[in-house]
Amino acid sequence: MKLFYLVNSDSIGEDKTDKNTIVKIFEKAFNEKVEEYKVYNLKNMRYGDKVLDYNFVVDGMIEDNVRERKRIATDEIKKYFEELYGRQLLSLVRIETNFNIDSITGGKKNTSSDNSSSLNSDIQEFDYQRLSKNYKPVDPAYTFDRVILPQKVKDRIEESLAIVLCERKVFDEWGLSVIQPNPSSALNFYGPSGTGKTMAAEAIANKLNKKILKASYADIESKFHGEGPKMVKAIFMAAQNEDAVLFIDESESLLSKRLTNVTQGSEQAINSMRSQLLICLEEYKGIVIFATNLFVNYDQAFRTRLINVEFVKPDLECRKKIWDVHISGNGIKIPLASDVDTQDLAEKYDFCGRDIRKSVITACVSVAMKNGDTVTHSDFLSACEKVKEEEEGFKKAEDYSSSKRIPTEEQQDLIKSAIKNKIDADKSS
Repeated sequence: MKLFYLVNSDSIGEDKTDKNTIVKIFEKAFNEKVEEYKVYNLKNMRYGDKVLDYNFVVDGMIEDNVRERKRIATDEIKKYFEELYGRQLLSLVRIETNFNIDSITGGKKNTSSDNSSSLNSDIQEFDYQRLSKNYKPVDPAYTFDRVILPQKVKDRIEESLAIVLCERKVFDEWGLSVIQPNPSSALNFYGPSGTGKTMAAEAIANKLNKKILKASYADIESKFHGEGPKMVKAIFMAAQNEDAVLFIDESESLLSKRLTNVTQGSEQAINSMRSQLLICLEEYKGIVIFATNLFVNYDQAFRTRLINVEFVKPDLECRKKIWDVHISGNGIKIPLASDVDTQDLAEKYDFCGRDIRKSVITACVSVAMKNGDTVTHSDFLSACEKVKEEEEGFKKAEDYSSSKRIPTEEQQDLIKSAIKNKIDADKSS
């Protein structure tokens, strides 16, 4: 791993530290050898609205017990500095991947060495602090009254929430941190599309009286190498600053298996981003919820750190309840005919919640377009058939991105002849 020592020459005065002592502290805490050590003298070094005396950045793929290792390093380095300077200093220990001093200096030219070369630039905020302001949480749109799930899924969600809410009592007061130093507060919702994963995440935020910060892989991915890890950290920081529930959808792209035999910069960037996510999960003190349709793609390192909840397609009882909450109550004023039978709809169509919602909207729009005043059972049946046909069409859809036609024997002979003539021509030239 690499170790960067950023010292505020204005506040700390003469640097009295010993490189070997510092390196030993971090190597012992992280159980990794420090391959590279650099010192930067900075002025007006800030973290948010606080002026730091010094800051250490550990650059490496630290995957196990990150929070505990960071705590040990922070405690030991603080003790060392207090003994050295005879006073408490304001400091920070951070863990990053692919750290670049330009992320702090804003790209200004600078030099560094083991002998602490001077860097004359004012520091405002680290990049990820600035980036975190781009992500804003919102009020959750759903409550558990509107989220209809099979009882088995509900029970699993309750168990998962209990682990999160009782974490301090069970792991700190009762001492279970001895056998599980870093209890997970990260949930993973996996299952087919339209089974209520997003709605459940919002309902959890509502139950905890928190806002929800929603993100996807597209919000994190960057076309610039090295930016991905910053975006990951910025999103976690934004949720932490706002005390919001962090919800990351389509997470299979972010949590999938790390690449081996890396040969390109883009592949290295993807691995760095996933390593940064592991670090964030270890350090994050709030609640984060991932959602995916492709749980099998997850890296094993992520699977073991998450509390996994499987979402399944609704059974008959649930489908009936979903139909009921979609056509009446909670401000819904659909002019229903007396013949509307949600039990019949639930029995005839093995729909998930998303398909039921689509069917209700399709039926209402169809009636409104005909200037109708009442939505009948027949209207719902017609809408369901349209949704069913649409889904079946998706399953049968061809891949139009490439031609699957096989050349005839005559065409194959022409191709072979053209290739042979080209080879002969190249040999004679």
